[in-house]
Amino acid sequence: MKKISILLLLFVSLLGVFLICARSFSLLNQDNALLLPAVPPNLNAQISPSEVFVSPAVPILMYHHIQDYPYGKDLSSVSIFVSPANFEAQLNWLALNNFQTVNLSYFQNPTRISGKPIVLTFDDGYQDAYDQVFPMLRKYGFAATFYPIVNNIDKSGFLTKKEILEMQASGMTFGSHSLSHPNLTEISESQAQQEIYASKIILQQITGKEVLDFCYPGGKLNQNAINIVANSGYRTAVTTSNKINLGKTDSFQLNRLDIQNDTRFENLPALDNL
Repeated sequence: MKKISILLLLFVSLLGVFLICARSFSLLNQDNALLLPAVPPNLNAQISPSEVFVSPAVPILMYHHIQDYPYGKDLSSVSIFVSPANFEAQLNWLALNNFQTVNLSYFQNPTRISGKPIVLTFDDGYQDAYDQVFPMLRKYGFAATFYPIVNNIDKSGFLTKKEILEMQASGMTFGSHSLSHPNLTEISESQAQQEIYASKIILQQITGKEVLDFCYPGGKLNQNAINIVANSGYRTAVTTSNKINLGKTDSFQLNRLDIQNDTRFENLPALDNL
């Protein structure tokens, strides 16, 4: 009888542990089929002012599609397309003018490099990031940071997990662009936490590396979004502000220059004067 009581007590204890663990995990969605830690309760805590630091003058370039614009589409999206020919001309100009690509960790740990530092970023994780961008970057010895929309990975027209791993193995960096690309200022706090935090966890499971960089969808942000990003373990976050980073800069509101099909770097003072 005593033996049965001990076994019963052990069973109840194990059941309690199981239930506690079960509550600590949540299944995000069936598409990803990945088990995620529950969102920590303090993601919206106010960040310390120490997150503001003084940076060197480092331009961050913002790209989306690298492909010829499919002219049958609504012209409202033409600004996010850069043709492969023009993109290569831009990379060639950077190489000739002694620019050297760095990743976003450079802002917190500037290291001595032989050229002028620049960061290349590509939003949304389109398929042309692998088909067009990746080969050209390797040709010029450049690297870049890619921000895929995490729920779109492995979907038609977007990067696959296999391609992401191949690109990462060649020196490319991957950051999160949220789960589904919402306007973070128009959704609930709990939704914002899932979009920012859970996308980080999924991308880390895909890449096998810690994800430290975030990109605000559509450049939409507020203090609540900034707090969640900082408290989720990211080190940087980029905006769409179309400015260069010079002097005092917030690592969670990094400026980027919007690069379009007709952008000529020799006519861009933010680059040509460096």
